[in-house]
Amino acid sequence: MRIPRFYLPADYQPGLVVELHKDQTHYALTVLRLKNGHLIDVFDGQGRQARASLQVIDKRTAHVTLGEISQPSTESPLHTLLLQGISRGERMDYALQKAVELGVTEIQPLFTERCEVRLEDDKQHKRREQWQALVISACEQSGRCVVPQVKPLMTLTEWFAQTPQTPGLVLDPYSHKNLSQLPKPDPTLPLAVLIGPEGGLTDDEVQLAQQQGFQGIRLGPRILRTETAAPVILSLLQAQWGDLV
Repeated sequence: MRIPRFYLPADYQPGLVVELHKDQTHYALTVLRLKNGHLIDVFDGQGRQARASLQVIDKRTAHVTLGEISQPSTESPLHTLLLQGISRGERMDYALQKAVELGVTEIQPLFTERCEVRLEDDKQHKRREQWQALVISACEQSGRCVVPQVKPLMTLTEWFAQTPQTPGLVLDPYSHKNLSQLPKPDPTLPLAVLIGPEGGLTDDEVQLAQQQGFQGIRLGPRILRTETAAPVILSLLQAQWGDLV
């Protein structure tokens, strides 16, 4: 039987007692119907995991007592940074969720020229929090113990201005190169992967990425949707140079 997992940041020590958050308590007691003494796994988001015992205080309150602490090897040897053009609703959610399952290290949401999503500054922070919560949920499901960070939203040009000459790939359906033609990336350096939103990247944006040192590649003869591209390229990277071998 699968043991439930919860993200619980703390300074892990055997015997430490930590209170579950309100939504975690609801999920554990009401949805999963866990009882007092049930064993669960908790992780701190930095690589550590602990087997813990559930202590039900009342209908709305539950604690866990940490037992054995471990550092499972669930992280990819590749350091991948997903530069994802912001898309609408479930498309963006799907792309980020699957990216986490496939071992992405960092996520940078980007406004690009063809981005259809418009967010005021106050709403950008809220949207980022929603995406971070989705990432945490994907870590709980997939067995990861390190939580990828969703970085503050910015434009593509702002990102390149802050991080010039970064090794990376830009997905371009009109490129003549594919992944097998590229040299193995340096595992000690972050590898950025730039994906456009609905409608893709403009020619100027692809050219800008290439001027900054990105390699343009295509993912076969068919044009993929934005929410499909991220899991496909990450799967290929993991299969060729990562942990899906």
